[in-house]
Amino acid sequence: MTSTSERAPSHRKLAQAGTISLRFGLLALVAIGIAGAAFELAFERHWESMTQMIPWAALVLLTVALAMLAFGGSRTVTVVRVVALVVLLTAAYGVFVHISVNYGAGGSDSEWSTLSPLTQWWYAATKTVGFAPPLAPGMLAQSALMLLLASLTTKRRESAELEN
Repeated sequence: MTSTSERAPSHRKLAQAGTISLRFGLLALVAIGIAGAAFELAFERHWESMTQMIPWAALVLLTVALAMLAFGGSRTVTVVRVVALVVLLTAAYGVFVHISVNYGAGGSDSEWSTLSPLTQWWYAATKTVGFAPPLAPGMLAQSALMLLLASLTTKRRESAELEN
């Protein structure tokens, strides 16, 4: 029969492998989210004004932060987290702008003024009126959040150093 102390190292190695797999999975999902958002923006030709360039800048920041987290040392984690938070705020701004644009488009409907303000905002948020998809900036928020979560895991080298 094996003692508890003999099994402990194998449990630690298994937990470490799980953490590394989780980190790799999160980083892969961030990369997929960045690519998906870039394709969506390109398909929509989302570059006609300076405001429409904001998500492109956010994607560049996310890409740089992803590379820093994947290949950088432990010192880059704080920078990655700050960038991810900035992108989260940018995404929230994008949702607000999209809903506002849709709300403004509702004014062209003859029945718009007969609706309650709550109904008007609901229609704007659900894209019942307007053309701007309010959930599209959510792709940026999702990728930024996954990057934040990936920054909570440790790399194999750092885990090995902690054990020694």
